[in-house]
Amino acid sequence: MLIKHYILLLIQLIICVLHFTEATLTPKSPRSNKEAKEDSVKILSGPVNQTVIDRNLLTKSPSSKNILHNHQAYYKDTTESNFEGLVLGYVTPWNNHGYDIAKLFGNKFTHISPVWLQVKRRGSLKYEIIGTHDVDKKWIEDVKKAGRNRKLKIVPRLLFDGWSMKDYKALLGDLEEAKKLSETLLRCCQRYEFNGLVVEVWSQIAGNIPSHALIDFIKVVASQLTDNNLNFILVIPPKREGQILFTAEDFESLYDDVTAFSLMTYDFSSVQRPGPNAPINWMEDCITYLSPDSSKRSKILTGLNYYGNVFTANGGRPIVGHEYITLLKHFKGKMDYDPDSAESFFEMRAPDGRYMVFYPTLHSINERLLLADKLGTGISIWELGQGLDYFYDLL
Repeated sequence: MLIKHYILLLIQLIICVLHFTEATLTPKSPRSNKEAKEDSVKILSGPVNQTVIDRNLLTKSPSSKNILHNHQAYYKDTTESNFEGLVLGYVTPWNNHGYDIAKLFGNKFTHISPVWLQVKRRGSLKYEIIGTHDVDKKWIEDVKKAGRNRKLKIVPRLLFDGWSMKDYKALLGDLEEAKKLSETLLRCCQRYEFNGLVVEVWSQIAGNIPSHALIDFIKVVASQLTDNNLNFILVIPPKREGQILFTAEDFESLYDDVTAFSLMTYDFSSVQRPGPNAPINWMEDCITYLSPDSSKRSKILTGLNYYGNVFTANGGRPIVGHEYITLLKHFKGKMDYDPDSAESFFEMRAPDGRYMVFYPTLHSINERLLLADKLGTGISIWELGQGLDYFYDLL
């Protein structure tokens, strides 16, 4: 029995030696070497010594590896600004990274609009501003300090939330109601030391209310703010095929009353019609339609989407930066480029089906900044924190 035991031990020892020899001497496959090399590549992050232009990253068809490697790195001089027109950046409470972006790149912007406020109608001549619990005075101070070279202004967005058509008609049909609301808005700005407001109301009721009633109301509110050295920025819908909710005549009527118009030139495509987020020719058409006179375009803030869309056979939805990066990790190769829309996209297969992904690239953003510069407009970005950090090198 003892001899048999030693024989079994000897056999196990021989097997271990052979296994060790095979493991150490057999070369790894080329794919394993490639994967190990990719895993060892350091992902650039934080401030770096060169801009995205110096790093030659403005390519029409970037590779997934290129974006994954570079998207978190930005030029170290964050006080440098390249775009001369008005630059409005939206920030939402549900995206904390946007708050950090506003502080880090403050001097890239002239206006920051935190999405904080809603107005409620509580009865005849009674209006309440809600959402002020989100106001962060320390953050406001930090952002203004970061943007001091451009005298950055904080202009929260105001949304008419939960209003019925009866409420709108009561407000727009009575001058005293409009005055009362404008006084409420002024007090809110003064109490929290805002520099004005971004008002989003036109898209909600255009087509249901005569334009002249909307225009008269906006003139009352805008004058209340601008007469007190506060900014009034109006959000307006873009021109779409078969639908023009904000006309060139509306633009002319309000031009002298408002500080700027935040033009929503994004969401061109949909689940029913998958495709690019904001074709560049469409954007140009929206701008030139509103203002054939180039001397008046400085008040138009061309909308840039810092988010994308993913489409599948079962539908689609918007995606933000971290979701895009997750998808990129499963895509190998270079993007496709559509010269008509000046946007890049990629298609990929997954266990649950095929994906088509549209999301801004450095090249697509740069093309739109060049368009805004050529046409003489400013820009507005929806929204800060949803894009990739190296996008801000271009501003």
